[in-house]
Amino acid sequence: MKILAALLSILLCALLYPSSPAGADGTPATIPLIKLEYPGNPKNIRMLYVRILSLGNRKINQPLLLDTGSGGMTIDCRSTLPAGLCSENGIKVAKTLELDGIIVTTQKVVMHYGTYDEYGNIASARVTFGSSSALASTDRRISFLIRYKKVRRDTGEVVGGPLWPKGIFGISPIGGDGPHQMIKSPMDAVSVGPGLHRGYYLSAIGSKWKACTNEAGNCPQVEALHVGIPDDVKKNFKIQKWKQASPRYNFPTLDSCLSWGSEPVCRPTLYDTGNSTIMVPTDTSKPYASLNVGTKVVVKTEGQDDWNFTTTYKPEVEIVPGLERNIVGIRYFERNSLLVDLETQEIGLRLGY
Repeated sequence: MKILAALLSILLCALLYPSSPAGADGTPATIPLIKLEYPGNPKNIRMLYVRILSLGNRKINQPLLLDTGSGGMTIDCRSTLPAGLCSENGIKVAKTLELDGIIVTTQKVVMHYGTYDEYGNIASARVTFGSSSALASTDRRISFLIRYKKVRRDTGEVVGGPLWPKGIFGISPIGGDGPHQMIKSPMDAVSVGPGLHRGYYLSAIGSKWKACTNEAGNCPQVEALHVGIPDDVKKNFKIQKWKQASPRYNFPTLDSCLSWGSEPVCRPTLYDTGNSTIMVPTDTSKPYASLNVGTKVVVKTEGQDDWNFTTTYKPEVEIVPGLERNIVGIRYFERNSLLVDLETQEIGLRLGY
């Protein structure tokens, strides 16, 4: 009976989402992204989301924050498991549980992000993301975190609600998180079709934004995530080997200098869809500040074309005491593109649509 149940489970998964690789016909799989500007204050908090369709054989249909600045996936417990298993005190499993192809362990882990921490249990499953008409799937089970609470690090406050992402889809190719860096980019496990490099690129998402929420389902979509890299597309990017500025970072950096009529701030730089602003460091003795509207900024990245823009709101460029790196956030992705080749360990930028 157990063998029969397992076969039925595999058949159900195949019927829900065919297991052909992304770009099986030799063209990239173009995955729609949700473009969201949080309503209310502060304004101009802008993010990209990707929809998780299923984990194992379990339908999920949950948008997660698309983050090129972290590696590995996290997802809220109530989006994943029966509500009775979820609480702010932990996931109610006394031993390893298998549910619809999701294996939930008792191993608890804390994931650290910019200003907050996510608490959860290690789990694993095959992951399918995108839309019913344009999707990609991991070709094997991957490790991720099922989150039971999210805590603001400076105050210890448990936070949540519609303006907080229900999890993170971290697609940085370097390192990982959790025990032995076992929680890695889901893209590592996505196969691509013939003639394509394993990896992805993000095309320009456009500069128009709409205040909306995933809960209301009123956010626009843009076809901007392309899984699988053709040679003719790669030729349009300026490509270089990615760098890891520190073993503590689980993301690639490029050496960049940002300036606005003053001495340039040169640091290893992260191109980060998970950050709604651009951040540059200053000495810890200096106070936090931000650039005024109308400031002309130049970004010079080693091996790449210069990127110039003018600030349109405050704080679009933040000057942050003690920050170890430059962070180029979502503004870059409005008109420019990023490419990550997992086979050759290269990263590329392309300016303009």
